[in-house]
Amino acid sequence: MHVNNDQLEAVVKIYELEGFTKAAKALGLTQSALSQKIAKLEDLLQASVFIRNRGDLALTSVGEKLYLFARQQLELEKQFLNEFDQYGNEPAGHLRVAGFSSILRSVIIPSLASFLKTSPNSSVEFKQFEVVELEDVLRKGKADLIITDYKLSLPGVKCFTIGREEYVVITSKSGESLQNVFLDHGPHDNATDSFFKFQGEDFKYRRGFMGDVYGIIEGVELGLGQAVMSKHLIKGNSKLRIKRYKKRYFRDIYISFLHQSYYSPLQKRICEELRKNSEEFL
Repeated sequence: MHVNNDQLEAVVKIYELEGFTKAAKALGLTQSALSQKIAKLEDLLQASVFIRNRGDLALTSVGEKLYLFARQQLELEKQFLNEFDQYGNEPAGHLRVAGFSSILRSVIIPSLASFLKTSPNSSVEFKQFEVVELEDVLRKGKADLIITDYKLSLPGVKCFTIGREEYVVITSKSGESLQNVFLDHGPHDNATDSFFKFQGEDFKYRRGFMGDVYGIIEGVELGLGQAVMSKHLIKGNSKLRIKRYKKRYFRDIYISFLHQSYYSPLQKRICEELRKNSEEFL
């Protein structure tokens, strides 16, 4: 029994692009040729790889194992071949890092800037999602590393902390903010609710949704409401003031990735840089 790299790449592309049509285009194949390739693979394994149901596509239990194997096998081949190029032992390649808005632009990108400026053969693609979306992003292979403000409980995932954010209540320095309105990203943003539960306070307030943290900050500056916000995002902002509460509220920041038998030098280095530098920006 032998599975070739063309078949492995096909599995990865179909799953990560969420369908045969986009995968076929990316691979330069007709959809019929790609379907035949997968059919031959399933015949070889004597098992289905994909579940197709009314336009939705998911992996079977065999498909999940094959997908993880395929990602590792293709990465191993790439890293092996990199040993014979002109870059020597320098980290090289491409990595996808996904996080939520309050941490990605203000902490993750600055933490990696120095390394990326001195490593022209390495590149990182940064992706922004809501926190509630990030587990699915990692599980579906849309990112190699994800940054969350809670520890993932998914099987086969490794997590470690890179720092912690302090959350505070901010209001307009002019004193003209709507006092009973609190601004959040959207309906799934639980920062405000978690903060006041931690304080042991239970009161009624109206919610306003501003899209992301930078929209929230601008909304508070304009007096559209108050907000629970990461403290590091408002340093030096003369238009805002912090309201004092009895207890300081922190959330740990985690980096998570799928457990593998092999990790590329680039992934190891990115993790090292985040561990070393993140606290400086928090």
